[in-house]
Amino acid sequence: MALINSAGNAVPDSALESLGGAIRGEIIRPADAHYDERKLIWNGFFQKSPGAIVRVDGASDVVKVVNFARENDVELAIKGGGHCFAGSGTTEGGLLLDTSNLRGIHVDPQRRRMVVQPGLLQGDVDAETQSFGLAVTGSQESYIGVGGVALGGGLGWLARYRGLLVDNLISADVVLANGELVRASAEDDAELFWAIRGGGGNYGIVTRFEFKLYPQGECAAGILGFPIAQTAQVTRLIDEFNSTAPNALTTSFAFLVAANGEPAVGIGFAHAAPDDSTEGLIEQMRGMGSNLLLDHCGVMPYVAVQRLLDENTIAGHRYYPRSFLLPELHPEAMRILADGFVTTPSQRSLVGGAQMGGKMLDVGPEETPFPHRDGYLTSLLPSWTEPERDDEIVAWTEEIYAELKPYTVEGVYANHLGTDADERVAEAYGKNFERLTRLKAVYDPDNFFHRNVNIKPAS
Repeated sequence: MALINSAGNAVPDSALESLGGAIRGEIIRPADAHYDERKLIWNGFFQKSPGAIVRVDGASDVVKVVNFARENDVELAIKGGGHCFAGSGTTEGGLLLDTSNLRGIHVDPQRRRMVVQPGLLQGDVDAETQSFGLAVTGSQESYIGVGGVALGGGLGWLARYRGLLVDNLISADVVLANGELVRASAEDDAELFWAIRGGGGNYGIVTRFEFKLYPQGECAAGILGFPIAQTAQVTRLIDEFNSTAPNALTTSFAFLVAANGEPAVGIGFAHAAPDDSTEGLIEQMRGMGSNLLLDHCGVMPYVAVQRLLDENTIAGHRYYPRSFLLPELHPEAMRILADGFVTTPSQRSLVGGAQMGGKMLDVGPEETPFPHRDGYLTSLLPSWTEPERDDEIVAWTEEIYAELKPYTVEGVYANHLGTDADERVAEAYGKNFERLTRLKAVYDPDNFFHRNVNIKPAS
């Protein structure tokens, strides 16, 4: 397999060799020993075979790769942690820019700031910041790349307490489509700074992020599970409980299989600032149903909280996501989700949602591209390995999603879009979408960066 340009022609080997001699990183071709490993992305449903992979070793490498791809008219995809619902971090026959070697991190505990590169995973960041008793929200799993999370929004266990990750971005270094490296901040190119705080990888490749940090000690966290027949009662009480819960306490609901094999409705929670009220809050959640099937609660380090959900998904499995916003846990919507979970053809399906609101609402819907900050971010995420089951599992997902639509509100988290990315990208940004298209026309008028949840430039 050769590196192919947009006209379907092979790029001369000499051009790729010249790039290899100009960068500090490495070029991996299909015949190389590590190619099959390096091309993998988290969502096997979208697996492709790039014509070449470039593992960059610094911002200067990124500039050279961008210039090479543009000058040779080659499709460019960017892969950080590789965890992308929509599978956009790869390309068929094009060039894959792999940032996994960019793993620098510097924590300034006095100023409560950190500078990170995009190849780090959330767990890497958590381990380093917690060494100084600090943290910043990101994702709810430790294995997700911080770069993609930061550009799409960053909704984790601390978001209700400290805001989204994009709300805590101070500055970023960005390689634009023309190969220029620029600084984006409130003082340096404020328009670009606004766009990258939720607009994804549409405006350039970020080689350096600077974030605010906050003091963070141990958390009270856990997962409770009740018989699935109690779904209506449990989710109604979750909704009522969340209306008065402190910002430091975040809950999620999910359907799961208990240790005894019974389907269950579950409550996940993390209280980031345990105090004298914490045990009473946990007892309230324990009392939302009867006959507890799962009671895994305790005080634990923040890094342990961030790993609570890691085993729910497996890298390389096939995933077909549908994500949506629920303004409330309506009993009929919960019935549809519960029935869907019981009948799923994929035994590893994830069905559930995370609470938003709290500190997130201190930032107005137009202050960043990320406008949807309240309610429950909910997803259907079936997981399977056999390609021959694609049609069956896609059909199940679409059927459940169609039933749920009357109970949703317009809006979706861009990082959770899948095959519906093109048709729902405007929905992800609401009133901010038009501004994003205008800025796309300024920073990337040819839509060079299009292997993403793509925002096309305004005409």
